[in-house]
Amino acid sequence: MRVAVISPYYREPLDVLRRCHESVLGQQGDVTHFMVADGFPAADVDSWENVVHIKIPNHADYGDTPRGVGAACAAANGFDAICFLDADNWYEPNHIETMRSIVQMTGAQVVTATRTIIAADGRVLGICKESNGIDFNDTNCYFLTRAAFPACAVWLFKDSSESIVGDRVFWRAVKTGGYTRAHSIVPTVNYVTTLAFHYQMFGETPPDDSKLIAQFNDDQHFQIISYAQLKEIRREAGY
Repeated sequence: MRVAVISPYYREPLDVLRRCHESVLGQQGDVTHFMVADGFPAADVDSWENVVHIKIPNHADYGDTPRGVGAACAAANGFDAICFLDADNWYEPNHIETMRSIVQMTGAQVVTATRTIIAADGRVLGICKESNGIDFNDTNCYFLTRAAFPACAVWLFKDSSESIVGDRVFWRAVKTGGYTRAHSIVPTVNYVTTLAFHYQMFGETPPDDSKLIAQFNDDQHFQIISYAQLKEIRREAGY
């Protein structure tokens, strides 16, 4: 089974990109890393082993267009499965083999993985309780077989205003697509969080610079604000 891992990247430091890539390089089997530069290509990536380096203009849509472009290239080049891995995250060495084994055992068209939440300072916060393959699945935790490739079109053709919640839009496309699914309870994805919600999930006070997605009553669009801004909003509102 030929597996493509699609990683959009923007301006991440080279050591962060390398950590991501080395985690893909360390997977068992026929695995190719598609690294898609969203407007700011890192020249070093051109020389890295087993990388398809795609360079596109910046789209300012949180990596959605790069994911769609990478997925289209992988599908057109005959890959049997597609995964997504953000540049600041990384896989455990057994990730792809675990996903592939579940496909072979169950025949599932989509396998969802369990993730470990990592704090910005490198601490392990714990196993994610939100991304469980039932209520939600994080973008980094998919293993899509060819039958489920059509869901990838949503990265490119959704309404641009939905990019801020693109992970939710993609999860909806997977669920409504009617694909058979299976979930791995083994935590094989490491997710570096910037989200306040994840700190609260594990009983910690979020850092002031952590983020949350807010929707205010007078604005139908979602906005990203910092936890510090939320505290100020609550203070002004008398909470």
